[in-house]
Amino acid sequence: MNKTMDAMYEPLPSVKWVDPVFERELGAQSEDSAIASPGPDSSAVDSSLVVPVATTAGGTNDSQALSLLNEKDVERLRHPSLSDEDPFTILLLGVDERAGDRGRSDTMILLTLQPKTQSAVAISIPRDTRVLMPNSGKYDKINHAYAFGGTSLSVEAVEHLFGIPIAYYMKTNMEGLVGIVDTLGGVDVNNERAFNYEGLTFPLGEQHLGGNEALAYSRMRKEDPHGDFGRTQRQRQILSDAVDRVTRISSITKLPRLLSQLSDYVRTNLTSQNMIDLALNYRPAIKNVETLNLQGQGKMINGIYYYAVTPEARQAIQKEMVNHLNAT
Repeated sequence: MNKTMDAMYEPLPSVKWVDPVFERELGAQSEDSAIASPGPDSSAVDSSLVVPVATTAGGTNDSQALSLLNEKDVERLRHPSLSDEDPFTILLLGVDERAGDRGRSDTMILLTLQPKTQSAVAISIPRDTRVLMPNSGKYDKINHAYAFGGTSLSVEAVEHLFGIPIAYYMKTNMEGLVGIVDTLGGVDVNNERAFNYEGLTFPLGEQHLGGNEALAYSRMRKEDPHGDFGRTQRQRQILSDAVDRVTRISSITKLPRLLSQLSDYVRTNLTSQNMIDLALNYRPAIKNVETLNLQGQGKMINGIYYYAVTPEARQAIQKEMVNHLNAT
């Protein structure tokens, strides 16, 4: 177990927590109006061109809206004890990464697990979501965070987007999905829309997918009327069934063999003991997942497409997830 986990284990650098500031670009107006143009470089907005807002999700001024978590809360959520069944947040990343190219994170799912209520809350973050990058103070698509700063910057960018402390991450190379799914004996999905992709046919309804089929099923986007949202929904189906199959293993002694096959494709800051605690203590929560929707609007800014999310929508997600983490 320890040897295989050593290959997967990749800690995050210690980053000081910064209280969330739900900024609005100067010139931006209501949720239905266009975001102000950032100037000649659509991915480079000076941080001086943003202003913080303190509003509730309904838009009412509220000076406390940025302080849902105190210092003790942040410490508890960033360093949970899984053996004590503490609630926590994990960022799941699916990256398209090849030799010589760090790639981008095409799949980003933020997941909170609350064992006290045996529940989980998940939100898929569209890869084109416009976010203020923590390292540069400039706007860009959130999936570019991985290209600029790897996993650590991706985690920081999501923390900044929603103001939720992230304890763990798990990164999977999408090219490795084939081997992972085959190792698990395939996955079961319920396809909501029949389609053909890369020479494969996916009929409507429940079906069992092997590795190559699961990769194609998770990649199709352009033919889906819901675009990236439709794709992330299918990816979540694959992920949910894969996690369930991992926790379904009858004996914990079988995990090392499974982990050894995953070690080429998965990186995480979960330790071997963390993985055991998850399998033993968190399975009911993993099986009861509520899905949140990130409300936003597609916008062309200087010829580049972004998914723009208002400060109010981001705060609404923060409130929902903090309430879930603090549930008793």
